Amino acid sequence: MRRKSLPWLLLAPTALLVGAMTVLPLAYSVVTSFQEFPLGQAPAFVGLQNYRNLIGDANFLSSLETTLVFTIAATGLEFVLGLGLALLLKQEFPFQGIIRSSLIIPMAIAPVVVGIIWRLLYNADVGLFSFAAQALTGHSVSVLSSTTMALPALILVDVWEWTPFMFLLLLAGIQSLPQEPFEAARVDGASAWNIFLHLTMPMLRPVIVVALLIRSLDAFTVFDQVFVLTQGGPGTATETLTAYAGTIYFKNADFPYASTIALFTLILVVVTSSVFIRIFKVKF
Repeated sequence: MRRKSLPWLLLAPTALLVGAMTVLPLAYSVVTSFQEFPLGQAPAFVGLQNYRNLIGDANFLSSLETTLVFTIAATGLEFVLGLGLALLLKQEFPFQGIIRSSLIIPMAIAPVVVGIIWRLLYNADVGLFSFAAQALTGHSVSVLSSTTMALPALILVDVWEWTPFMFLLLLAGIQSLPQEPFEAARVDGASAWNIFLHLTMPMLRPVIVVALLIRSLDAFTVFDQVFVLTQGGPGTATETLTAYAGTIYFKNADFPYASTIALFTLILVVVTSSVFIRIFKVKF
């Protein structure tokens, strides 16, 4: 009896910690989303009123659109660049370890620190981008204050930081592929493009699907970079779902509505990932 109960006793502290850190806050958010906190009054149950407000909220719909644009653009660019680097660096060559190690440095830096670094680069007075624009056009540019350039600037930061992640996954996938089909294709006279299109990509498909799924889910919930660089501005040009929830929570102190936005984001992520896994038949 003791032997059977020992594994459960060993797992109990971790299970309690996970429950305290995830299950309890989630349950509290669910309960809060069905309430309202009038100033100076006790919380009141309002049912689905917060969710109905969400559907008609123009700022919420705008933040959802911004989040989708950010996720698709950033993940797509990271995949293309990561795949290109993986194909380029899959062969043995001098200083291979140094080059590969240097490529993963951006991923090792804390997202807040990355935001601070790029905020300095984008600075209108001393930033590198403003200096380059002044050298070319004679006028400085404030990237993060422009409604047209702020979102692409955020996408560039995310691409710089997380392309190494895509590179590492795809490189590991490419190096794990069996070499016999490639050798047979070369003997038959297949071109490099045909080998890539008809062998590499189909065989690499499971790795590609997992890499895209992980990065798209992470990009969909981006908060650090937005908060440090723009805080959702200028206006609402870079306000993602998580940034909008943060604004509602910290600035407006509307905790129930912020919980509603966060829960909707969670539900959307879970449903989207489930559909994605079902369509591409991903096995974990």
